[in-house]
Amino acid sequence: MLRIRYTQYIVFILFLVFSTTTVSFAQGNIVDYFLKSPEAWDKTKKLIHKEPTKIVVTGGLEGLCFNLSELTEGDVVALVFIDTQKSEKLQHKRFCNVEDKLAHGKNRVVSVITRNSGNRTQFHYKFLLQRNINNEPITIYNNGNPVLESTYDGSLPVIDISNLSGIELCEIEVRDW
Repeated sequence: MLRIRYTQYIVFILFLVFSTTTVSFAQGNIVDYFLKSPEAWDKTKKLIHKEPTKIVVTGGLEGLCFNLSELTEGDVVALVFIDTQKSEKLQHKRFCNVEDKLAHGKNRVVSVITRNSGNRTQFHYKFLLQRNINNEPITIYNNGNPVLESTYDGSLPVIDISNLSGIELCEIEVRDW
């Protein structure tokens, strides 16, 4: 009887170790998933049950950047530019120049937490899309509201891994005029 009980504990501990390893491995490869899988965008739209934020940018790409204005300390968030097959990971509040990451026309952008600081029940990040000239914002798009923002405060039950990944979608149409 005691031997069966110890076997149950061992199986439970192994289950925890392997499930945690799988989640960490999946989080590390999520950027590659969006870059390599043509159906990733459509599958993700269905999974998260919301439409992407849509923005029209006039004036071309010069000075265009994402401003990571909020990020839970210790987290890493990635921007995945699907149409140009580029990505950028950020772990501090800063600007991400997108002149070389976006193209004229429609662009699909995904933001996702790639490393959680260890507190899986809470995270927050917020990106503003803006045009900077000489490091000064001259235009902030989407009426000053974030174009990509994800918050998980631990109050909702986790339905699937997308709850813990902070996945958000954005479509940016870049026009010269």
